[in-house]
Amino acid sequence: MSSSWIEDQYGADVAQLAADYEAKKFGRRSFLGKLTAAGFSVGAAASILAACGSSSSDSSSTDSVASDDAAASATPKAGGQLREGYPRDISKHDPVTTNWYDPAFSAIYETIVTDGLEGDTVPQFATAYEVSADGLTYTFDIPEGRVSHSGGVMGAQQVAELLQIIKDTSFIGGVSTVPMEGYSFEGNKVIMKMKNAWLGAINPHKTGYWALANVDTWKAAGGKDPKSTYGTESSDGTGPFTHAEWVPGSHTLVNKWDAYPGSNTPYVTNTGAAYLDSIRWSVITEGGQRATMLENGELDTLLGPNYADLERLKSNADLTVIQHPEWSGYMLSMNRDYPEFFGDKLTRQGLSHALNRQGMVDAILFGNGDATYGPFPKTDRQYDPKVETYNTYDVELAKSKLAEAGWVAGSDGVLTRKGVRFEFEYVVEDESTQKLVSEVVAQQFKEVGVVAKLRVVDRAVAFQEQSGEGREAAPMALFFWLWPVPLDIMVIFGSSETIPVPNFSHAIEPTIDAAITEWRLSGTPEAAIAASSKFQTEWADTLPYLPLMNQYATFVHHNYVKNWAPFVWNLYPLYNDVWLDQ
Repeated sequence: MSSSWIEDQYGADVAQLAADYEAKKFGRRSFLGKLTAAGFSVGAAASILAACGSSSSDSSSTDSVASDDAAASATPKAGGQLREGYPRDISKHDPVTTNWYDPAFSAIYETIVTDGLEGDTVPQFATAYEVSADGLTYTFDIPEGRVSHSGGVMGAQQVAELLQIIKDTSFIGGVSTVPMEGYSFEGNKVIMKMKNAWLGAINPHKTGYWALANVDTWKAAGGKDPKSTYGTESSDGTGPFTHAEWVPGSHTLVNKWDAYPGSNTPYVTNTGAAYLDSIRWSVITEGGQRATMLENGELDTLLGPNYADLERLKSNADLTVIQHPEWSGYMLSMNRDYPEFFGDKLTRQGLSHALNRQGMVDAILFGNGDATYGPFPKTDRQYDPKVETYNTYDVELAKSKLAEAGWVAGSDGVLTRKGVRFEFEYVVEDESTQKLVSEVVAQQFKEVGVVAKLRVVDRAVAFQEQSGEGREAAPMALFFWLWPVPLDIMVIFGSSETIPVPNFSHAIEPTIDAAITEWRLSGTPEAAIAASSKFQTEWADTLPYLPLMNQYATFVHHNYVKNWAPFVWNLYPLYNDVWLDQ
């Protein structure tokens, strides 16, 4: 991961600390201690540590580092509702059938394991796990006597059954776990068998798509039936909060689970029930409203403020802004079942060269992100900078590629080929940043004679219109992805196995499929890096999607909110330690 952003985000003193750490002048524990002593939360400290990589002096141990907020008051206060702003519409609280997972998943559910502060793997619901020497067997120890919110049993049998259902039936589970044979249980142990050793086996289990729901409750509510009420009217997890309200376009509400026995995650310090009484996430898709609601006291915390408001928020002494690299990206699908537009590589490359990616980062994100020329953000540990030789902004090259592909400008400047005008519908979700990105893209396409007719729809409709078979799916759509391990998710966007969902472009690229197969067989870091590099460069060349940019993860909280500590490896904060000093 690049550390070039540290000085810009945190200043010269912190950059010097990072340089000293990288030079092994002190170890990881000391580095984290110096950062927290300087006033950084555990989340910010972990982000800076991640940017530097691991120091060998003490990297084998795992720390639980208290945040600066926790040190500010010796006794957390119980009670109150945390009011959090969320920049998207909400998704159903069902790990099996959802097409996205929101921060409420971090409150309602636990995963069998999760990310540690250094991007390692630590327990969450499980008490421990181990991997066999040959990499073919993973064993998870499940605590005895655990129940879900409903009181239903959550033993090894129930966990293994749920994980098998996710692998077999969820829209994302099977294609992201191809090297896995399946799950079983013995006593209090869940056993995962592999077809071959694979470096990526554990990663999906840390995400909301593998959140541990009570499988009996899930089946009783309807299971995979589209009429199921699971995740909308009720949910049944093992996390510190219970499902209360789910109102698309408005909010999600969860309430404290008094019987929560505490997390097995080492950096969660509260060993019992949550301090908060409840959490309410308000849907705020209009970016300009988010900061104002926070400043006016309508919110306590905020995910994803409008970047135009960021400097103002940073200057407010009553607020704390947390930023770190985000595993995300904006990209454009190009439905290959419209071959007249997107069936040939020359045309796709011409469109790509028409896009001023860095200009979008500067104008829309106010510099809080990076242009992407391949599938991954620059901050990913496996990022291959060779992709930066592809898809550069060059309008003349764009026009040349399009002309070589047979496109000719008509009297009105719009390109035509074989009697077909280069004019198509372009779908985008109704969210401020996504709309801005889409408008800029449409304008840049227009400069090379391509008409993208923008149509703004709500979140559910956007996903539906991207997911259709053949020409039932939109010709083009903007998609924003968010996933802790980019390779895991981009593989399923690009695989020919996943047409039409989530391969929204319906792209079949043999070289990409070959790189995916190589990745699924990679049992060592070296093999994984080689496969990842091939995947990235083939993506940048063949363009199953048009990559645009990624953004920095940005979180803001009032200073009276304590222990709200998002960090670089998790998409969302954990909420059991959070309390309100009011």
